[in-house]
Amino acid sequence: MKILVTGAHGFLGRSLLDLVGEMEWVGCGRSAESVSPCPYFQIDLQNSDAVTELLEEVRPDWVINTAALTNVDQCEEDRDLARQVNLDPVGHLVSACKRVDAGLVQLSTDYVFDGDGGPYTEKDEPNPLSHYGRLKLDGEQLVLEGSARAIVVRTLWLYGYVPQAHPNFVTWALGALHRNDHLKIFDDQWGNPTYIHDLARSLIELCSHNARGLFHMGGVTFMTRYDLALELAGFFDLDAGLIEPIATRAAGLKAKRPLRSGLSTDALEAELERRPLSFTEGLEHMVRQESFRRDFPHFS
Repeated sequence: MKILVTGAHGFLGRSLLDLVGEMEWVGCGRSAESVSPCPYFQIDLQNSDAVTELLEEVRPDWVINTAALTNVDQCEEDRDLARQVNLDPVGHLVSACKRVDAGLVQLSTDYVFDGDGGPYTEKDEPNPLSHYGRLKLDGEQLVLEGSARAIVVRTLWLYGYVPQAHPNFVTWALGALHRNDHLKIFDDQWGNPTYIHDLARSLIELCSHNARGLFHMGGVTFMTRYDLALELAGFFDLDAGLIEPIATRAAGLKAKRPLRSGLSTDALEAELERRPLSFTEGLEHMVRQESFRRDFPHFS
């Protein structure tokens, strides 16, 4: 099975392309530089002709679209850019996939919900609070309505270690606590942290199963960001006294966040016949990675 991964330089894109040998992988992104031994194409996904030409050349069985602008405050401020990155390419991919009979996996987010009643199931009514959330919901609808072979996976709070990827909450907090920095962490934002390699594995399994429709993917641990930071400190024997709880409203963020969020994964578990990893299980997997032990020797 040949899978084309967009956003190859991102956190999830790199995680997927690290799985060399499990599938026939092809990566693509804006940069001219490849990120793995797999074939790689430089592309502007906002160019519909370029997207069509790429898919006609590669002829993938599936496309996994990980490309996104995920800075929700930036999306709120620069709505034109947010649309150009988070929505327009989705329409181009839908058309191109239909042309070459490829399946399309679209990554989405818990930000399609308002955070009044999580964890949410796939049947719960979306009500995004931010421009980012509205664009991602629009992208979901484009894929589900326009693709014969469509999978939409909503996920949240990605963590783990992938070399050369931008820091995520866990790797950022680890570095800060190791330096004895004081951290202010939200204690009113709820979710279920998702281990990046568990998500990558789930996407592959959904493609292998030739699945269809909407799925939620998150870890099985439901917690606040503050509790996450405390558990992280305890796992690595770091000073939890450096962590101070704060309310989201005190931060003055430009985009509204869903507070009591979280994603129920019952549908995914039924499809894959397994449950996602807990937060502790994800950390245990992370510390066994050779790349993590190499790049974070003080935590090995």
